[in-house]
Amino acid sequence: MHTKTLHQAMPIVATALARKFGVAVIVGGTQAQTDGRTIWLPDLPAASNLRPVAWGFLAHEASHVRHTDMAVFQSAGAASPLRQHLLNILEDIRIEQAIRHQYPGTRATLERVIDWMLAEGQLKIPKVDAHPARILTGFLLLSLRARALGQTALTPHATAAEQVLRQTFPASLVHRLLGLMSRIGALTSTAQAAALAVQIEGLLEEEAETPPTHQASDGDSGQSDEANDEEAGQGGPGVDPETVETDAENAADPSPADGATDDDMAEADDAESGGAESGLDGESADETADGDRNGEATSGQSDAQDAVEQIRQTLAARADDLDGDLFEAARLRLGQAGADDSSALLLPAAEEANADPLRGRILLAEVQETSRTLITRLQGLMQASRLDRPLPVHQGRKLIPNRLHRAGVGEGRLFARKTARTTPNTAVHLLVDLSGSMSRPVTPSLRAYQVALEAALALALALDRIPGVSVAVTAFPGESGDEATVTRLLQHGQRPAARAGAFAQSPRGSTPLAQGMWFAAADLLLRPEPRCLILTLTDGEPDDPALALSVIAQCEQAGLELSGLGIQHDVSLLFRHSRVIEAVDDLKQALFGLAERLLV
Repeated sequence: MHTKTLHQAMPIVATALARKFGVAVIVGGTQAQTDGRTIWLPDLPAASNLRPVAWGFLAHEASHVRHTDMAVFQSAGAASPLRQHLLNILEDIRIEQAIRHQYPGTRATLERVIDWMLAEGQLKIPKVDAHPARILTGFLLLSLRARALGQTALTPHATAAEQVLRQTFPASLVHRLLGLMSRIGALTSTAQAAALAVQIEGLLEEEAETPPTHQASDGDSGQSDEANDEEAGQGGPGVDPETVETDAENAADPSPADGATDDDMAEADDAESGGAESGLDGESADETADGDRNGEATSGQSDAQDAVEQIRQTLAARADDLDGDLFEAARLRLGQAGADDSSALLLPAAEEANADPLRGRILLAEVQETSRTLITRLQGLMQASRLDRPLPVHQGRKLIPNRLHRAGVGEGRLFARKTARTTPNTAVHLLVDLSGSMSRPVTPSLRAYQVALEAALALALALDRIPGVSVAVTAFPGESGDEATVTRLLQHGQRPAARAGAFAQSPRGSTPLAQGMWFAAADLLLRPEPRCLILTLTDGEPDDPALALSVIAQCEQAGLELSGLGIQHDVSLLFRHSRVIEAVDDLKQALFGLAERLLV
């Protein structure tokens, strides 16, 4: 383990966050990952600069666990690499919005991960010569996080990414894409996020099928020319048709006008010749202008074709053409940090016990006598310890009769002042060893695990009747015998009588005492009660005595009080306060003795 203070231990903090988010977390090992139900994190030192990254990763993955429909996500993403990437971006934005609404503090937690990514160069502006699919998705990621999530550190990157986007794709596509992006805030499910990803992909397909068009100015010129021709053919508005016909006849008659001389005719020929030459020059100018317009039209058509080709490349993108998942870099970096972890200790995941109602009723009947005895003695003990003992003072309204005789010797403290009653205000966690060795018989009719489970149930029933006491019971290892899990028999706030069926357990596996203590400590350090106690019932040595002693030392340093109950086995080497049950008849007295020390 990395810290001498359990309050700073990563498993404790991670457990607190996981409990807050309502997800399961396992801390330890070399992986940062999730299977959609449980989140794994490596244990990091308290001084590690990757701890904020781990908390952000936990918050992000917890929001996936809480809000993502993985069946819909996987089905929709299987359509194409592009759709999967689009859906991943949109779903990340949606779930982070959802968890920030429920837990506002996660906004700062997630922003710290973004700051780390920027510092590490994990978030970059797409380059102009990058694959168009990477330009499109890079813009969406940066822009949506900057605008929808308010991660302002990304605003300059989002602005630059939009410029690259506009250089790569047609203005019409960018305009329509921005319109679709405005819908992100209204998404309430994975299915809706998948539908928006389909719409974005459909937008690209529509733009790819649109034929290239000339510039609008060319089209306007063509329409103007046609209108002018039409007006010329009709003589134009306000022109007399007869005048038009007369002018046409005069133009058709090549004879000179009346009274014209030869010189006049020569000048007219010269003028006509000059006009012809002028006409030729004008035609050349028109051809040049037409050539320029044709060149511009050809260039515009080429640009449009290039844009369509970019869109088609985007639609055909492969996984290698796209950036990885945003939090993949964080996952890999945390895994690398976990690879250097020399600690073998994992905070176990809790599984709910499979309750057997029939066996529960039988077990409850068997422990009733022990439970009633404990309840009577503990209640009497608590009442006696909470009786008002008036404090003698010099002034007051009520005299203390049995102190009046002291007035003759100068004693002035003759008045009574009431003292406040206190309740235990204590949280208790009972740990039950269910290792394979607990199957050995302690009497002809009882085995060690049966004694331990009956003792735990009897004590839980008794403690539940005392005001100010909250009790939980956990068995280790888990039902599969795996040291990475524990079985919850009773949680704080549950009634032991209603959970009696959960105590119908069987032995399994080895004795991972360190892991069980670690789980109980994490549970108690999250409780509001100022006093926290762990009582362990076991019959043998732990798998790793050194690790168990290390955990016990840290629990004591954190202010937890520990006791051990050995079943025909001395556990004094592990616990400062311990009792040994040599025979079943000793059980009641041993339990009462421990409870007396713990509660009074």
